[in-house]
Order: sequence, then C-alpha cells, then structure tokens
Amino acid sequence: MPRPLLPANEGINLIMKNKAILITGGTTGIGLATAKLLSAEGAKTSSVLSYFEEYFTPDGDAPLSGHSTGQIARHIYSLLDRRGTCRYVPQQPVGGLRADVFVGHFWSFLDYCRHNTFGRAIAVYPIADSLWTTALLKERAATFGVPMPWWDLPPASFDHRATMEAADAVIVVGNRFTLHTYAPEHRRKIVLVNYAADTRLRPATEGLAPPGSFCYVATHCDLRKGFMDALQTWDDLGADGPSLHVIGATRPPWDRLLAGCRGHVTYHGFVNSKEPRYASTIADCRFAYLPTYSEGQVGTLLEAIHLGCVPITTLASGLPEEVLAHCIIVESGDIDGQRRAIRDAAAWSDDMFAATRGRLRRVAGRLHDWARFEDRVGSLVDRLAGVAGVGVNG
Repeated sequence: MPRPLLPANEGINLIMKNKAILITGGTTGIGLATAKLLSAEGAKTSSVLSYFEEYFTPDGDAPLSGHSTGQIARHIYSLLDRRGTCRYVPQQPVGGLRADVFVGHFWSFLDYCRHNTFGRAIAVYPIADSLWTTALLKERAATFGVPMPWWDLPPASFDHRATMEAADAVIVVGNRFTLHTYAPEHRRKIVLVNYAADTRLRPATEGLAPPGSFCYVATHCDLRKGFMDALQTWDDLGADGPSLHVIGATRPPWDRLLAGCRGHVTYHGFVNSKEPRYASTIADCRFAYLPTYSEGQVGTLLEAIHLGCVPITTLASGLPEEVLAHCIIVESGDIDGQRRAIRDAAAWSDDMFAATRGRLRRVAGRLHDWARFEDRVGSLVDRLAGVAGVGVNG
C-alpha cells in the first residue's frame, strides 16, 4: 500500500515535460522579513492596484470577496494603502495614471504599463505558468474528449512572455512545483508567497467527522481541477463505498459525467463560501480530495485544512512542501493510485486522523498567515520603491 504521509525531509522527484526536478525537504524560505524604511523617513509611496471588481472593492463587500482572488486583492490593497495613497482601478485598463508602484493582476498588467507612467511595476500571477498550463490542458482535453476550458485561461490577446519581461518583479502564489512551471529565465524575477484562508470562515471544531467521508471542493468542477480524475476514481469505489461530497459549479459535459458516476457521490452545486453550509459541509468530512492538474495555490484546500480536513492532493496544488508533508500525495492521472489512497484513508483510525490533522493545522497555521503574506509582499514593494538597484529577492 502507498505510504499515506510524506516525511518533511524526504525529497520529491517531480516529472514535468520529461524533466526530473528534485525538490528537497526543509523550509521554503518564507520567513518574516524585516521591515525596511524607504529612502527618507516618513516617505510615502503612491501606488495603483488593478484587480477584479467582482472579487474586491475597497468601499464594500464584493460578491465574490470570500474567494482567494478577493482575499489576495484585499490584503495587497491594505499593505499598499498603509504606505501612502493607493488607487484601486478595475481590470479593464484605463490611462492617465502616475504612481511610484503599480501592482496588477497579470491579465491586463501589460496594457496598464503601456498606457500609464509607473516607477516600478509588479505582476501578480496566482497560477502556474499560463503557457505550461495551456499545453497540459490541451493534452488532457484531447485524451478525455472534453472541451478545452478556454474560459479558465487568460484571454487570447494576453502575451505571457512580454508580461514577464515588462515586470520588475512577479508575485507567484504557490510552491516550488509552481515555480518550476515557469521558464528558467523568468524565475529570477519571481517571489513565491503563501496566502491564508478566509478568516471569516467558522473555525474548525475539535470533533471528528465520520470515517470514510470525503469532499471535493472547487469554484468550478472542471478539467484543470482534476475533476475527471475524481469521477474515474469514485466510479469504481461503488455505491456502498466511501462518500464524496462535491461542491462547485458544473457545466456540460461535466454535469452529465457527474450524473453517470456510479460511486457514492452527493452533489451540492455551487455554494458561496460566505454561506454557513459551505463551511459545515466541509467540516463534516475527514478528507478534502482534489487531484488538481495546475494551480497557483488551492484556496479551497486551505479552507478545508482550516475546517479540519486532511487533503488528498497533488504537488500541483501549490501547498508548501512543509504542509504537503502532512497530506496524502497522489499523482494526477494515476487513477489506481488515487483509488488506493482513498481506500487507505477511509481505513485510518480516529487516533491517526486526529494526530495528522493536529500536525497539519499547526504547520499550516504558521505558514499560511495574512501577516506573513503582507510582510513578504510589503517588503518587496519597499525594496522596489525605495532602494534602486536592489534585487527583488535580496
């Protein structure tokens, strides 16, 4: 049987695009940075932040503010605004702006840089390399005979290479697997960060969910999130096997494929994370199963950990290696391996689950912290705005 836990000091051999990449254990280097002063005491940094208005607005609660996109935007705006005056602008580019620092979601980053005057510019990539992701999904879509999820990818006009070249620095949310999806010549600009779950979610209870209870949680149950793997895995576990609670929106053909799954599956549809039943459904499960193909860092898994679940996921989940050491690691596409992992997890004793959950929550609580996120990003902003010529990782 596969070993359910990955020791923190064990190397992980990654296979990506026929290249073997060794990831060793130990820290990720996301320590708290020492705050740095700008070039003059009391100096202010003018800034512009561009993100999606449906996820974040400074003046109110955006409809999707509980999603990771909204959480990240809110905390970036907060750290920028504390350093001076931060102007928030929509994703659709506007001109006539001037600022010391521009921070923008990668989709429209290049247009903003071309039509405005900024001293320094930082692109935010909350995903793996978009070219790598597109190539991977094209291959998987052809294999499974399902539509390519173009809606889940940057617009056709997006120029990834030009964006990476135009940026003074790039914030990437994820782990070393995520980092190595980017071209070697671009990695020198990248600063890896972790973020945290929505602190408004109900805290995890100390009780234990029933054995053999699993959840699959995503905004959209689709190709990139490994939904085909989940359906194929559960299809052969039988109607009397472990239970899987699916939360997330579906569209054709995924709704039909889900309806045809022969396993013990309960579909809850899309549930906004602000609704109480979102947290309660996850907290009633022991394991959060998401065999994702490509991510930055999976927000629903961070929420599941916060609510008391142990993830069963892939290295592509973007969770830091120290957190993955207390998760169950599977490979995307390895349906037999995933099925064995599910059966093994369903057989865990109460003591084994409680001990693993306790270790996981302690490590995740330390690494996935909004104060650490703001310190990491804020230190980058300070270096770029106040110390000319200092490397972004210096």
